[in-house]
Amino acid sequence: MDDTFTDNVFSLKNNEFYTFIQGLVGQQIVDVLKFQSITSTQSLIRNPNIFEIFNMKCSEPDFLSIREKSCLQLDDGQFIVKIGLMNNLNCVLDLLKQKQNKIIGNNYIDENPTLSLSFDFINKHPVLKNLIFWYQRVDHDNINNDDKYWFLKHFIDTTANNLTKSSNNFRYSDTIKDFALSLYILGGKLTYEFIRLNLPGSLPSLTMLNTLITNSNSKITEGEFQFDQLQKHFDNLNVQYAFGSEDATGIIKKIKYDSTTNTFNGFSTPLNHGVPIKEYYQTDSFDTLKMWFNSIEKSSLLNAHMIQPVQSTSQSIIPSPFLLSAYGIDNTTTANDVLQRWWYIFNQCSQRNIRIIGFSTGEKIIIDY
Repeated sequence: MDDTFTDNVFSLKNNEFYTFIQGLVGQQIVDVLKFQSITSTQSLIRNPNIFEIFNMKCSEPDFLSIREKSCLQLDDGQFIVKIGLMNNLNCVLDLLKQKQNKIIGNNYIDENPTLSLSFDFINKHPVLKNLIFWYQRVDHDNINNDDKYWFLKHFIDTTANNLTKSSNNFRYSDTIKDFALSLYILGGKLTYEFIRLNLPGSLPSLTMLNTLITNSNSKITEGEFQFDQLQKHFDNLNVQYAFGSEDATGIIKKIKYDSTTNTFNGFSTPLNHGVPIKEYYQTDSFDTLKMWFNSIEKSSLLNAHMIQPVQSTSQSIIPSPFLLSAYGIDNTTTANDVLQRWWYIFNQCSQRNIRIIGFSTGEKIIIDY
């Protein structure tokens, strides 16, 4: 048989597949395969016991004709496949095993001379066989370079590659790191750890994530307004108009130390003309810290400022809002504080060519008369 023809034996389907089988072992096997709609080498590998159907009860004329040609009927009514056909089937399967060993195993063996892969080993582990079939199908479907599974393939490759190494040598591409950060942000710490621990080698550790967040300069400092980052965000979106909003939500009262700014966060943030004073609670004195704990109220609310870009009519996707600032407060905010803060935000945005066309708040505020 032509070796060039058999090199692509695992991509043969329908008439090409039947022509291949007929040239190898004859028409009778082809008739059995056609009757069971086995139209490719992959389908044959998955269903190697093609003669089991002959002991089923079926009165269809085509079935009876094929069975009569292929089997001998015993006195007890059972049908036994003719030995010649059994040998022909085994010949086909042996050929496919040899070709699969050659296609799948050779490259791996060349890179790892002490290891070997066999057809039986692959069939022993369904995940290997299914992955091979899936990759073959994906490659066939991606003739037009429309690879909708590119990330899934990258995710599988990363996981499999890391599982061949010790955990200290796990490596992750920028694509996986970006996916991990998104999962951590959307799902939270517990969800991220649950997925990571149940999929070893697939996602970076929390320590690596924290390093990525720190290095990305995306950490928010309590009370800081990120106007420069807002300007970059709007430049990327190519928008100019926006709505501003602020709202507060209840939080657990707790003091935490931020080593990067040498600041104690969690106390109610003091305001200057309605604007929070960032990094206000900095001290190296234990007595001062003790005095703060005894005399200053811990924040019971977290106040957040969001800026929602307003897209043009030509944009079909609504841009996501931007977190401008967040800080702890108590329930003593006044209407004057809110108005002065809005005026501050409006002016700072105007200086960066961002026009705030409206504000809203969900806070319950105290009006001074």
